[in-house]
Amino acid sequence: MRVLLVNPHFPDSYWSGRHALAFAGRQSLLPPLPLLTVAALLPQDWDMRLIDMDVQPLSDEDLLAADVVMLTGMLVQRQSMHEVLARCRKLGLRTVVGGPYATALPDEVAALADHLVIGEGEYTIPQLAADLLNGTARSRYNEPLDENPAIPPEQWKAKKPDMTLSPTPRYDLLDIRHYHQMGLQSSRGCPFNCEFCDIIVMFGRVPRVKSAGQIIRELDAIKATGFQGSVFWVDDNFIGNKKEIRKLLPVIAAWRKNYGTMLDFYTEASMNLADDRELVRSMTDAGFAAVFIGIETPSEEGLKETHKLQNTKRDLKRQVRDLQEWGLDVWAGFILGFDSDKPEIFDQMIDFIDEAAIPYAMVGMLGALPNTPLFEKMVKTGRIRELHTGDQFGLTNFETKLPASQMIAGYHKVIASLYSGRKFFSRCRKNLARWKPAGVRRSTNWAELRSGMRAFYTQAVKSPYRLQYWLHLMLVMLRHPTKLRRAIAQAAAGHHYITFTRETVIPRLKQQAAMLEPMHAAMLKHVTDST
Repeated sequence: MRVLLVNPHFPDSYWSGRHALAFAGRQSLLPPLPLLTVAALLPQDWDMRLIDMDVQPLSDEDLLAADVVMLTGMLVQRQSMHEVLARCRKLGLRTVVGGPYATALPDEVAALADHLVIGEGEYTIPQLAADLLNGTARSRYNEPLDENPAIPPEQWKAKKPDMTLSPTPRYDLLDIRHYHQMGLQSSRGCPFNCEFCDIIVMFGRVPRVKSAGQIIRELDAIKATGFQGSVFWVDDNFIGNKKEIRKLLPVIAAWRKNYGTMLDFYTEASMNLADDRELVRSMTDAGFAAVFIGIETPSEEGLKETHKLQNTKRDLKRQVRDLQEWGLDVWAGFILGFDSDKPEIFDQMIDFIDEAAIPYAMVGMLGALPNTPLFEKMVKTGRIRELHTGDQFGLTNFETKLPASQMIAGYHKVIASLYSGRKFFSRCRKNLARWKPAGVRRSTNWAELRSGMRAFYTQAVKSPYRLQYWLHLMLVMLRHPTKLRRAIAQAAAGHHYITFTRETVIPRLKQQAAMLEPMHAAMLKHVTDST
């Protein structure tokens, strides 16, 4: 069969890095790893093409050349996916949809697509492929499975796939010139129980880990593309299964020493990583340079409310500093909108992030994702407003305890402060002072040198914050001259956060605030008239 794999467009966000990607001449931060895995699960004699709508247009000719169009996507890709499915239906094309959106809201997607793959695909996609060939494809493929000749009998009725059966993603389908980084997954699932998180709903609380042999084959496949740079391990929680990760890290370190120092790594993990100095050392020895951690809030009450108990009873700022000093940079996620949030939470958030010296702080409004415990709570209490789009950077989809107008104003204050040039560069300098390199570091390649020169010109000459940029570099050269390369790279990444905040987020927040005023006035009038 001729298969077209389509990744719908992602709207711009703090995660996209769009304004900074221009320095590197790239169109997207990361490739669509789920579709590369789907391609590896399909019969390898099928004719497969990949179109990532973030890096190239999708034409009718592309669609008509396929027997079946397969899409994946998150909630934030909902609009683009709907548009592609409508085009396919108009052209009379068969469509298959899987991924987080289809898994979270299958009935909504079923109205637009011919076939759904709900949940993970290691067991269901081979069965779907066989049924497509036989002309017997069902409308839905869901876990747990019926008897399936494509998988071992002992796995029949399994609720979650055995990750050791997952094939090497088809990295060869990529044009790596479009992407700034590569993606790799070693495990799925997280042992914790955060109320707002849909990871545990989709992938469970028992982390499943690939074998060392699988990981080495995937690293070899990335290396074979000629890619050089950073690889994001997209695990839900890299240290969710510490026992297996401890065994895996020395194998990665040995591979990197022999074949792969042109690559370095970063990942996502929970805060308890800072309890384990030896595990951190193993990570840095294996080439890990940074970790994204969901800190969420400086409020102990907020952490307890959302059942993020792994972050309680800790000196979070101290542990962030430990990781920085041990050679792992910390990027972090933060959330506003918990029921326990008081008016002072906005200043507390700003102070925490500044004092912890976290340059890349993703602060968003709490959203109730479908099927999560938070969503069920909000439905039960009548506080849900509308479908969550996945966009965290504005009004949320439920009634917060603090008034919506106060939430918008407070969020505006946090974002405007954190991503002013002065505050951002100040955090970078604090971060540089704490961070101590560890492990075998990746050498800078020519593409990165060109990117650094473009960033320097844009930020030092053309940007509205150029005075703060010059002051930042001069202070770095005085205080941390050996870390100048890192300082330029941090500043280049910061260009996206600063620009996206100024050009997109703040205008959107102002618009939402203006909309709230007449809404509140109308509600007040309605209450007055009715009484």
